[in-house]
Amino acid sequence: MTTSKINKVLIRPFTYIHDSIGNEATKILCLLCVQVILLAITQSWRSLFNVIATVFGSVGAYYINQKFNKYDIQDYFSLLISIVQGLITGMLVPSTFMPVSVFFITMIVMLVVKHFFGGFSYSWANPCVYTVVILWIVGYKLFPQYLITSDLLTMRNPSQYLIENGFFKIYSQDSSITDALNTSIFSIFKVSVPEGYVSLFWDTQSIIPAFRFNFITIISSLLLFCDDLVKIIIPALFLFVYILLVRIFGTVLYSNSLMQGDMILALLTSGTLFIAVFVIGWYGTTPISIGGKIAYGIVAGILAFLICGNGTSPVGMAFTVLISNVVSIIIQQYENRRDRINLIKMLNSAKLMEDN
Repeated sequence: MTTSKINKVLIRPFTYIHDSIGNEATKILCLLCVQVILLAITQSWRSLFNVIATVFGSVGAYYINQKFNKYDIQDYFSLLISIVQGLITGMLVPSTFMPVSVFFITMIVMLVVKHFFGGFSYSWANPCVYTVVILWIVGYKLFPQYLITSDLLTMRNPSQYLIENGFFKIYSQDSSITDALNTSIFSIFKVSVPEGYVSLFWDTQSIIPAFRFNFITIISSLLLFCDDLVKIIIPALFLFVYILLVRIFGTVLYSNSLMQGDMILALLTSGTLFIAVFVIGWYGTTPISIGGKIAYGIVAGILAFLICGNGTSPVGMAFTVLISNVVSIIIQQYENRRDRINLIKMLNSAKLMEDN
């Protein structure tokens, strides 16, 4: 009697419209690793150690959960997602924190938030921002302060003042790159970019890693959203609404003038781009429908302006995401109610047709 080979069922004939959660998490992991490598290249060791601490804390929470709970099929990608969430959390932690403290706080908060808010892979509340908020509550003095003051907001370009007065480091190559851009590109539009903005795009030198490598974050967004335009709805609307409100109303309370807000400063500080690319649209925390995503992105942009103002906020974007997640629950409840009503109408219509 011969043993017959087990036939394997292949899924190759099928085509997926979207990447799987595993593929998406792997892509995000690779893009985040680029920023981690830059931390090593720039010898930002304290930031690097904190990133390692948050990764171990997040993974530790995963294994503790696995130890005391039965394995569930929905947790298949939990380890990979826990690593990604650990990286995101570490990028939002100031280098002034001690890695040991960061490790234990991350592990405890991740365990509690994921356990009570809907599962280890697909929690409706983003555990990364909750961890950052708890760290801010525990050690708010270790976070940087606002660079924007009421006096600065009366100026036309607060970002240029901060650059000229040494709040942001100017690299030696900045002048030559700025001249080349002004000559080749911006001259076409009859405008010029002052020295220092290239450095601000490349590395703000913030003690919070997520606030630093804006150019790399922009490149990451192109790679992350190029294959699915639906994914870009939330971050695009979030950024558009936020910087538009900054531009129109950013200085109203201080100079009684409209259209004077510094959009570049708002975009390149507070971790605005990093939050838009890696955090605001995290799986399980956003509405399902296109209309819901549009509403969510707009609300998140409004909240960002109300909380972070004109930029340089140390933890405002984390609070923005936290409150936006709560708003998302309200939107999703409306979506579920609408879908139930539409389903009942379809069933009643089908029943009438069958009776006739």
